[in-house]
Formats: sequence, structure tokens, C-alpha cells
Amino acid sequence: MATGYPASLDVPVREKVPRDQAIMHTVIAIVFYWLAQGILGFLAYIVAPIVIALRVRSKGGDKFIQEDSAEFTRYGKLFMAVYTYVFFLTDESPEKAIEGTVKVDFQPSGTPTWLHALFTQILLIPHGLVLGILGLAFILIVPWTIVVSLVNEQYPKQFYSFVLNYLRWQTRVVAYLFSLTQQYPPFAWE
Repeated sequence: MATGYPASLDVPVREKVPRDQAIMHTVIAIVFYWLAQGILGFLAYIVAPIVIALRVRSKGGDKFIQEDSAEFTRYGKLFMAVYTYVFFLTDESPEKAIEGTVKVDFQPSGTPTWLHALFTQILLIPHGLVLGILGLAFILIVPWTIVVSLVNEQYPKQFYSFVLNYLRWQTRVVAYLFSLTQQYPPFAWE
């Protein structure tokens, strides 16, 4: 994990993926993927920064961290849990996973400003480009994961590290996007 950064994610390797669960998981994951990319992506990357900017403007950055960070921490955890499900790192529903196997930690800090909160998406464009390019690998990884999970009843271990590191990077981006930290996320593959 990025040393010293106030956001982290960890998910243990799944030892067994039962075939019957893998089939159902595949169908549900496809639906979640479209939701995550569409509705949840819109809410996280467009709506949330506007809501955060309005809240910070009305009450100040310190009060936002004290009063509202728990709410946005919860949204960030749920957002990342959806992705851990979509990419087969867990078979628990996202709501259940954030209380169990998916360990997402945000440590809210700093004093956000409304202007900074409003323009975080623009500041995160470099991360979006890199994550988008790396995300192209999922065109191969997800179908391969489905096939291996159905045949061997195991998550392909050669992809586990890649997927986990990708989601860790995305977790740091979400922490910054939700103004839970003012520390710009590092370009770190760990």
C-alpha cells in the first residue's frame, strides 16, 4: 500500500470459487459493472464533488471533515466493494463485503475548500488516463477469470496482484475525489 497515504484497500485471495456461485456471480457482476461504470460512476465523479463543494462552502472544511466525512467514507467503501465484487476478488455482496473481507480504510484529514472539492475531477485527469489505460487489461482479465473460476474453481492467482493493485490505486483516487484528504494520490503501483 502507498506508504503514509490516508486510504488503503486489502482483500484476501479467494481459495475456492464454487462453480454454481461463479455462474451467478458472473451474471450479477455484469449488472454491477454496468451500474458501477454508469450510475455509480456518474454519482461518484460528477454529483459527489458538487455536493461536497456545497457542503464545504456552507459549513467550512473543518466541519465537513468532522461531520460529513463518515458519510463519504461509507460511500467510498461501498464504491470500492462494488469493484471488488465485479472483478471477482470477493463473492460477498458489496454491502456485506465492506463489513467482512474487503478492508477499505479512509483516514479523513486536512481542510478541504469548496473550490478544490469542485475541481478535483480535473485535477485527477492524469490518474484517470493511467487507470483507463491499465483498465484495458480487464477486457482480457475478466473473461479469463470467469473461465478459470468455472473450470478450476479458483481465482487465477496471476491476476490477483494486478487487480488488487489497480483497485488500491483507485481507492486513493476516490479518497481524494471525495475530499477525504487533500494529499494528492501518488502514482504508485502497490
